[in-house]
Amino acid sequence: MRQKHFIALFLSLIFFGQLVAQTAQPVKWSCSYNAIDENNGELILKANVGIEWHIYSQTQSGDGPLPTIFNFERTPDFDLVEKVVEPTPEKAYSDVFTTDVLMFSNEVVFKQKIKRSNKKAFTIMGNVECMACNSTSCLPPKKYTLIIQVPSAD
Repeated sequence: MRQKHFIALFLSLIFFGQLVAQTAQPVKWSCSYNAIDENNGELILKANVGIEWHIYSQTQSGDGPLPTIFNFERTPDFDLVEKVVEPTPEKAYSDVFTTDVLMFSNEVVFKQKIKRSNKKAFTIMGNVECMACNSTSCLPPKKYTLIIQVPSAD
């Protein structure tokens, strides 16, 4: 009898662990490069946000959740042009923060323009830090590594 209870408990813990692991990673990032012309391009930074989860605007006020923050390692191969551009966020009242928040759900695409310094292929390294929340709780802010391959302009 004890062995059956132990097996049931063990299987329950495995199932619970997998459930927690799935919900602990509600945001997946992907990135790519789009050439505008031979000297200019844009980094396409896409977040796929899990069902019932959301991340926050870069322009989030100080009263609510932490904003999404992008950082790129500078190299002689490129210069950033202005700041990361985001689509118009959803504005909604958050029970978690008891204030209005600016957020994105499902899928959101951010864009960062760059000016190339040469025509050779190179890699841009960076990261994005964002906070994911649902209607009842938030995960701690998490940093995601961004690696963007920029092809030669020839």
